[in-house]
Amino acid sequence: MSSPPGSDGPPPPAWWRQAVGDASTSGVSHAARSLGSLGSISPEIPTTTKLLLCGGVAGAFSKSCTAPLARITILRQLQSTGQVPGWVPGANQGILRALSKIAREEGVRALWKGNGVTVLHRLPYSSINFYAYENIMDWLEGEGAFAKARGGSKRRRDAAKGTETAETEDDENRRGGVGLGWDVSRRLLAGGSAGMIACALTYPLDLVRTRLAAQTTTRHYDGLVNALFVIGRDEGARGLYRGLAPTLTGVGPNLAINFAAYETFRRLASEHASAANARNDGSFVLPAWATSLLCGSSAAVVSATATYPLDLVRRRLQMVKGGARVGIAATFAQVWAKEGFVGFYRGIIPEYAKVVPGVSITYATYELLKRSIGVDTGRL
Repeated sequence: MSSPPGSDGPPPPAWWRQAVGDASTSGVSHAARSLGSLGSISPEIPTTTKLLLCGGVAGAFSKSCTAPLARITILRQLQSTGQVPGWVPGANQGILRALSKIAREEGVRALWKGNGVTVLHRLPYSSINFYAYENIMDWLEGEGAFAKARGGSKRRRDAAKGTETAETEDDENRRGGVGLGWDVSRRLLAGGSAGMIACALTYPLDLVRTRLAAQTTTRHYDGLVNALFVIGRDEGARGLYRGLAPTLTGVGPNLAINFAAYETFRRLASEHASAANARNDGSFVLPAWATSLLCGSSAAVVSATATYPLDLVRRRLQMVKGGARVGIAATFAQVWAKEGFVGFYRGIIPEYAKVVPGVSITYATYELLKRSIGVDTGRL
């Protein structure tokens, strides 16, 4: 398990579980401790609310920081379809040229076009995503409300008596004693499941965001409410979920890889820092905040590269209007026939430029907010 962010050395044993537990409204108990002014003024807030707030704010802040790059990615993904006025199919637009083009033709504010909807989408999406991940990991590791069923009550009862208790099999599993493979596997499972749950619950907002971001000089919708109304009226309820299948197919693996890669990198970095501190030989160790950013960047590159083709197909399907029925396989075949293998990675450079800082900011902000508001769960 990684050291608490901002610390200078390895944590004391089970630092994340030493504070008084704060029962959440869902029944899942997480350790909480008050750090800084935010923690001292919000001890009465249930841990569930704190975790949802941290996840939502982290996601929304990250998306706002990278909104211009996100819009370029969407425009590049849709460029070859001819559905975006002013963006000629086949024309190569670098990031700086694309930013300049949008600012020149639509104004600087257009770089954040659709960001309001993005924030409205990201707040619940990121909240659900992080919270579901934390709770699924609790279930897999036998923590929180799931500890009793996995033998956690015995460990706590003996601790209260002041007696030394041998680790159970579940204790060993939670500490990664069964090996890195199982450690990574449960993170993959938790990350993928959490992402699909969050995506399914907030999908209409993501679809509207894509439609609004794709508007250039021609307007089809006048904001979030109007877009939801027009799409529902013209395309029916199914229209609000157009492209959901490839989205779930892409989001599951993407977030599974993302969470697993981040926590794995974080753990390896923490072990390296602990070993360096133990040797005390003057080896250079990155500060905790820099480690978070570096691990987040690495995780973003890995997950984005692996799942980008599915994201591109998802955007194409979201732009299909009316009653036309176009499937995932047909869209893949169309991209391959017209654009070849390179077509599946159209817009990948601005995607890297977006997700690398975006994921880094998200994880770093989430960790910072959890520490500031007084919640530690022993992960992320």
